[in-house]
Amino acid sequence: MMHHRRIGEADVYNIVELIGPTHDPSRVFADLPRPAFAAAVARLGPTQYAAVIDRLIVGIQIWVVRIGSDVVIVDTGVGNHKPRGLPRFDRLNTLVPLWLAAAGAAPAQVTQVIMTHLHGDHVGWNTVRDGDGWARTFPNATYWMPRKDYDWWLPRYHEAKGVGETEAFVDAVEPLIDTGHFQFYDEGQEFVPGLTARAAYGHTPGQMRVDLTSDGKRGSFCADIFHSPLQILHPHLNTPFCVEQETARSTRAAFLDEVADSGTLIMPCHFGAPHCGTVVRAGTGYDFVPEGA
Repeated sequence: MMHHRRIGEADVYNIVELIGPTHDPSRVFADLPRPAFAAAVARLGPTQYAAVIDRLIVGIQIWVVRIGSDVVIVDTGVGNHKPRGLPRFDRLNTLVPLWLAAAGAAPAQVTQVIMTHLHGDHVGWNTVRDGDGWARTFPNATYWMPRKDYDWWLPRYHEAKGVGETEAFVDAVEPLIDTGHFQFYDEGQEFVPGLTARAAYGHTPGQMRVDLTSDGKRGSFCADIFHSPLQILHPHLNTPFCVEQETARSTRAAFLDEVADSGTLIMPCHFGAPHCGTVVRAGTGYDFVPEGA
């Protein structure tokens, strides 16, 4: 599934690798009382929450930016044929390569691959099966890895030996390290003109966001600052997946204050349709305005 919009001179596509009503809100947002939850999801509409089975609708997305001669991918999803402990991610066989090609981002065309952080649902298409091993999916691309996140995850990978949260290191991160096909990046890195890294720590200790500025228009690939628009309506909410809980709250609060009423298109990885939108101030809080609304 593929969607397109323009931000200034940039063509931006989101490839929806998979999506569905998968997450129990009482587990993901345990701190939100059910009456407040019911009021919030009523404001968000049925593309973010399936009331019949009481599940949040969560997607996995790969973002593509075509600007000038550059073709940039921001986060690479789960990937095909990857052994994963989570059943819905285990050994996928999707049409993502075809969808990427339709967006002008076939493997040979991609010039940059940016990882916002190193969770397995953000790095999977870094590599594809090659015999008994894993090869780069995008052979002509520079792969960018957030230095601070790698430094935090590496000892955990060695300790866990690629089990659990570090399983994607085995087939999607370490193959790049072993062959030297990557570059580390830090706050302020400009990947191409108008596409810049900003710190977004908290969800993981080294998570980054990637901001796009083109012809006076702005967008932000904001990774997992949010997992659901519920966190725009209730910014104090974290998920159990956030490693540094208080830092994640501070990052979210600062980001919302920055982008509210600015027209910046926020493009997280996990929202239900239409998968992105803007933030406006509403009294002492914020509202989410879906793209096209």
